[in-house]
Formats: sequence, C-alpha cells, structure tokens
Amino acid sequence: MKPLIQRPWPLGIYLLLGFLALCAPVRASHDLLEPNPEASAEGLDQAFEALESGDWHDAARIFNDLNAQFPDEPELLYYVGVAAASSGDDLAAVSAFAEAAALDPQLDWVQADLGISLYRLGEFSLAEEHLLEALLQGPEDADVLLHLGLIDLENGHYERGERMLEESAALDPGVAALAFYHAANYELDRDNLDAAMGFLERAALAVGPADWKVASAQLLGALAQSETSEPRIQLRAAVGIENDDNLTVSEQDLSTGIGDFAGTLEAGIEARVLQSGLLGISVGYDFFQSLHQDLEEFDLQSNETHIEFYGFLDALQPVLAYAYRRESYGGADYLASHIVDLDLTLCLWRHTCGLLGGEFEHRRFDPTPERDSDRYSLLVGQQTFLWKGLAAFSLTWEPQWQDATGDAFNYQAQIVRGGMTFFLDSWLKGLLVGASYEFESRDYDSVDGSQGFVRQDERHVIWAGAALPLFGPTQASLDYIRIESRSNIQVLNYDENIVSFKLWVWR
Repeated sequence: MKPLIQRPWPLGIYLLLGFLALCAPVRASHDLLEPNPEASAEGLDQAFEALESGDWHDAARIFNDLNAQFPDEPELLYYVGVAAASSGDDLAAVSAFAEAAALDPQLDWVQADLGISLYRLGEFSLAEEHLLEALLQGPEDADVLLHLGLIDLENGHYERGERMLEESAALDPGVAALAFYHAANYELDRDNLDAAMGFLERAALAVGPADWKVASAQLLGALAQSETSEPRIQLRAAVGIENDDNLTVSEQDLSTGIGDFAGTLEAGIEARVLQSGLLGISVGYDFFQSLHQDLEEFDLQSNETHIEFYGFLDALQPVLAYAYRRESYGGADYLASHIVDLDLTLCLWRHTCGLLGGEFEHRRFDPTPERDSDRYSLLVGQQTFLWKGLAAFSLTWEPQWQDATGDAFNYQAQIVRGGMTFFLDSWLKGLLVGASYEFESRDYDSVDGSQGFVRQDERHVIWAGAALPLFGPTQASLDYIRIESRSNIQVLNYDENIVSFKLWVWR
C-alpha cells in the first residue's frame, strides 16, 4: 500500500506556498499583520520535513498551528489528516479529511484517503461511498481499487472483489502481495483451499513489501503441509451421559412419564471427495447409540449416510443434500427416512445472510405403517452477526405439510425458531454458549374418530448449551432441553426435560 506522503501534493498546497512567499517581503512594513506569512512559510517547510522524516506528531502539531492561522484551507486540513493517518490515529484522520472534503470535495486524494481511513475503522459502508467518489473523480488509483475490492469481499461479493484486487495489482504491482494475500484469506473463509493456495503463490512471488510476501509464503507452506499430511477426511466421536425425566417417542404419541439415565455414543466421518473452483462434494456417515439403565426398550440407534453438493457463487452459497437414515428402538426397526434438502444462503449484506430452503422426507414406520408419510417443508430466515462477530442471531419460519397413509396423521404445521450463539474467544478460544426457542403449531386435517373433533397440537422447545475446549482436538459440551407439548386431546399433553454431557474428540 502506498504511504500517503508519497502521493503528489494537492495543487492547492502550491498556491498556498506561493501566497505565503509573496506575502513575506511586505512583513517589515506590516509588523502587526497576523498571521505571520514568513513564519508560516517556514513552518510549512518544517511540517513537510517532519512528514518526510516520519515525525508524524510534530508534523501534525505544525499543520494544526498553520490551520489555526489560516482557517478554512482544505489543503492544510488534508495534511493534518495525512499526519494523523500516518501515526495510526485514524479517528483524527477521518475528522480532518472530512473537514477538508466538506470545504473542497474535489481536492486531490481527499476522498480516497477519507475512504481508506474509514475502512481501517471498520466503517465499510461509509468508506465505500468515498472510495467510489474517488474512483469517479480519477485518476484511477491502486489503493482505491484495493480497498473497494476488500469491501466487496467483506460483503460477500467475492467475484467482483477479487476482480478489483486483480485490477489494483495490475495498476500498481507494489500492492499485489497485499491484494493476493487478502484474497487468499477470504477464500480460506469459504473453505476453498485450492483457490486460496493459488492466490498465496502469486502473493509470495509478487513485487511489493517483503512483510506480505513472507507472510504469504509462510501461510502457503503451512497449508501445503496440512494438505499433504492430512487426508481430506474428518473423524469425530463422543461419549456422554444423558438424563431424561420423561422418556417419550413423540412420533408415536407415546409419553411414559418415567425417567431414566442413559450412556450415549456418537461417531461420524466426513470426506471431501471434490473441492475445486465453484463446486464441492462431500460424503459422510453418522452413528448414534443410547444405552438406558432400566428401560432397554428405549435404547435408540441411528445410522445415517449422506452426500452434499455445495457451490460458491459469489454471495450465493447453494447446498443440495441427500441422506438415508435408519432408527431402531431396543434393537427393533422403527423408522427409515429418505431426505432431500436444498438450502440457499445469500449474503448480500455485511453482517447478515438470508436463508431459503426446502426439504422433502419420505418416512416409513415399521411398527405402524399407517403413519408412513411424505413430509414437505419450506424454510425462510436470516442470520445476523452482531458486535463484531461476538454473537450470531438466527430467526427462521418453516411451514410444513405431511401427507400420511392414514388420513388421521395428515397435518399442516407452522414452525418458528430463534436462537443466539456467543463466540467467547476473548475468554477462551473455542468457547461457545448458545440458547434457542422453537414453537410449532400443528393442525390435523381429519376429525379424530375417538374424540369427534379435529386434533390441534402445540409444542415449545427451549435449548441452552455450551461447548468448552479442553486440550488438543477435544472438547466438552453440556446441553439442556425442555419440551412442553400441548394438545386439545388431553392425554397427549406432556413435559420433558433432558440434560446431557458429552466429551468430544476429532481429527
């Protein structure tokens, strides 16, 4: 990135210097004239010498003194901003640049440097406005293109952002290492390893500041070592204990009113079989087993295989998935499901992504064939990151329809979910705390034969949990779930509380 003091001086500063030089000879006959032009001209020279030598604070002091003598001179205000920005005081720089721009919006570099200082403060929207104005005023500048590209990447406009970074590097090869290093980091955020390594290779070979080239080479080496030493396979496993005060199988309208302890075992494997350019494919298998202390007939085993196709299309991230799941209770087959799921995540805003999805599930119940069904769902929602990524808030609405073999089990449902997750890395890296609430309302289509009226259910689910990193690739998790199910058929009402503790390991 080009230092501010290496840019050409604004034309107005030459006019100001000329004015001070003309005024200097008449100093003797106007001893009471203020300000003192001769001293001011000398002070201006000293200010630029301080800038050139890197004495930012002295330069800022002199420019501020000159600005007090010659108020409303945008050039002096601009250089107050240059000195402040060079010293790292971006807040003072923005104040000075903004005053200069208000006096003369066309002043050379003022829009560009105001935009860059706003970017450093994290004010990306305001920064973009001034950088675009600088781009319109011209001349085309590599720093302006670089920061516009970074803002596009921050907002999820990956293709346009990377194109601007390419243009900035072509215009000024000196910014190439910085531009490609940032592009690589955003590709890593998208889990696009191949593209990230390509940018890092270019950054390491580019001209420009050595720091960015060294950083790129080091990161490239670390990624290459990780890529060769570890296969694209993720393994995870967990053991835990669970206390359920009311063992329930909601799909069978069965609530025992009996509590029991259980040990749990989970394991999973995920393999990335393709990840290149805009497309990725992964396959996986998940296993779960619970072993109850007393009620062995409620021992649940679940086996699921799945495949996912996912893409990276600038701000749009589509995922198409298929899963086959089998569940059994007490060793007897219970439920087999085929699930097709399409999710679209659209990140057009800096901190917020929109969610749109649809799901189809074909379910076959071995003990009760009349409950066999096709279930359809839509999903509309959003996820917002708050407080500089400290927390994430999600809110979704899911209408659902079930078409069952037995007419008594056809229903329409409305489901609303809201949740908050806190990422407490400042306390302990990897520490997560979260909570969520879910409300579901079901309206069945047919009159219940034994009751003489249409069944209606409501369900409230409250969850709170935390994940605590331990050592190496291990963590502990603690979860609490409360379920309150209400129906106009009184015998179907129940409450359930589940507390679980698990120890996880992965590689």
